[in-house]
Amino acid sequence: MRINYDSIVCLNGDIPSADFFAEHQKPIYAADGAAWKLHSIGITPNVIVGDMDSFSQQPHQGEFQHAEHIWMPDQESNDFEKILLVTHERGIHSLLVCGMHGGELEHTLNNWSVLTRYAWTHKLHVYDAGRIAVPVLDTFTLDTKHNELISLIPQPVAQVTTKGLQWELKDETLELGVREGARNRATGNHIQIHVHNGAVLVFFDAEM
Repeated sequence: MRINYDSIVCLNGDIPSADFFAEHQKPIYAADGAAWKLHSIGITPNVIVGDMDSFSQQPHQGEFQHAEHIWMPDQESNDFEKILLVTHERGIHSLLVCGMHGGELEHTLNNWSVLTRYAWTHKLHVYDAGRIAVPVLDTFTLDTKHNELISLIPQPVAQVTTKGLQWELKDETLELGVREGARNRATGNHIQIHVHNGAVLVFFDAEM
């Protein structure tokens, strides 16, 4: 893994295989629905956070007796935000997020909104299908391989300068619904992205 993080957040979307969690052994904070998906692949989270509604619909809750349960019934926040509030309170700010999307589209977009909001207080990395997405608010550098796929998605608007990409940006504006920076390519072994204003999600390969 090309990033450093302290804990894994597992949401109730498409989660990685058991091999992924065996390779990346970090404490797991799981949404209550995601806890059952982890259980199905033989993984027990360390902490389960949420309103526990999925637990009331499932038998054998005792299988999570060694996990810490944090009941947060607040309907004004989704499970992702609840987990971020818990980790922030515990001083855990560098997180790898799995299960960000899958199922209902509005569920994915809600998680995306939470990610954008909490990028200012947490160091968040989203993992999906062998790729990483990182919210960038200022300057971001990354060692790359030649021709690696790099995408920049504004959140929702950003003024950006890049170095080391096939199609460079020079103090240019990216904006959702107007212009994105998807499917660019690294020209060498190092890139730099400077965000003058706003924020972007930068996508790259999880492994070199």
